[in-house]
Amino acid sequence: MDDLMRNPAHRTALSALLICTSLFSTAAIAAEDCQTRIPALLQAAYPNATSETGDGSELLRLSGTPTRWINPDEVVCKVWPASPDKTLLAVKLQHAIDADQAVDEADLDLVVADSARDRIVQRHRQDGLLSSDAIRVSSFAFDTARYRLDDKTTAFGLRIHRSGSSRANPYGDETLRLYVIDGSGLRPVLRNLVMMRNQGEWDTRCAGEFTDTRRTISVDAKRDNGYAGLLLNTVASTSRSVAKGEDCDEVDGGTEKSSVRLRYDGREYVVPKDLRGFDDDYIGNSGS
Repeated sequence: MDDLMRNPAHRTALSALLICTSLFSTAAIAAEDCQTRIPALLQAAYPNATSETGDGSELLRLSGTPTRWINPDEVVCKVWPASPDKTLLAVKLQHAIDADQAVDEADLDLVVADSARDRIVQRHRQDGLLSSDAIRVSSFAFDTARYRLDDKTTAFGLRIHRSGSSRANPYGDETLRLYVIDGSGLRPVLRNLVMMRNQGEWDTRCAGEFTDTRRTISVDAKRDNGYAGLLLNTVASTSRSVAKGEDCDEVDGGTEKSSVRLRYDGREYVVPKDLRGFDDDYIGNSGS
């Protein structure tokens, strides 16, 4: 070991290994602590919030007007792999606590916190984004694939999954939004891009037609207005179900593949209308 340490190259390699090990260990510890830190991070983000019981669970009531509520069990958090010193939180701000409402209005508050201490460093709010009606928000989650847009900028994503309530017309989709850190705030650079959609129409017994669309996304080498383009590959499948006596047979309708490139216009990535979801239909005001 002493002989190894006398060699400068070996000392450098060992130092690099120790640094990497330390970074990975820090990230692992932070990931484990993410869920347990949610109460403290909510306190840091909303210092004047008060505890309140509603709809069978403990809620946080935010101060100010109009009133908003948070169900801590619905808060999503994740340590950002591209920057382990940052912890991401997606917070649903409910407009009301009545679960029987036909329309469930809710905002999204995205929060970036310090992974080492209870300190908020960036945030972005989008009014109405998590609202639900006949097509409801069933879940949302962070997408921390490595969206490296330029030499210094990496984006993180939020995927929102919605599902319909009609049995005769089943529907589900998942949209992707990308955000970059911009000073003390977050800036959306991609909005409302449908990454998955399945829908159909049937007689609730057997006969019907169905489509399933799925997309993958990757970062292009070519840049537009400073940011790399985004490459989308789409696979769309169709099928139909046909009654044959007492049986219900599924008939494959085939698969179509297509690709498209999204360019950055200097403000955001331009999403064609046929690739957009319903999310922006619920937005009341531009986020702050």
